[in-house]
Amino acid sequence: MVTLHAEANRNVTKITLEGVPDRPGIAAEIFGTLGNQGYNIELVVSTGGEGGRADISFGVSRTEEEAVLRALETIRDEVGARALHANSNVALVSIVGQHLSTEPGIAGRMFTALSKTGINIEIISTSMSSVTCLIEEARTEEALGALREEFGLPA
Repeated sequence: MVTLHAEANRNVTKITLEGVPDRPGIAAEIFGTLGNQGYNIELVVSTGGEGGRADISFGVSRTEEEAVLRALETIRDEVGARALHANSNVALVSIVGQHLSTEPGIAGRMFTALSKTGINIEIISTSMSSVTCLIEEARTEEALGALREEFGLPA
């Protein structure tokens, strides 16, 4: 059995580049440029689009939001993205545990717990040791409570 804990990060902004050309090297160009400028990316999701275009959403620290958006205006033009959006009314909630990926059913239980409270998941990211969901910030405490209840975790 994996030892788990729930955590939240409210210091995050979701940024979406819409209509990015769907070709090799686009993500490298975007995130290479941001990384070279010293910005840390919390999570990344790329969705297949239509007509050779895709959307890329990612999280950055709210304290870096304005600077990242300024940097992205240049990148947006260079890569040919159609639109750029930011949403600071979000938070990340996670279930974390060493070797989490060896424990079947954790993600499904997490999603079910959030669903039962009516919390919509905007982005999902997984790793060997965590399952993270980007949700509406106003629902953070409710989400943590649901996760603690589902997994029998202390408050």
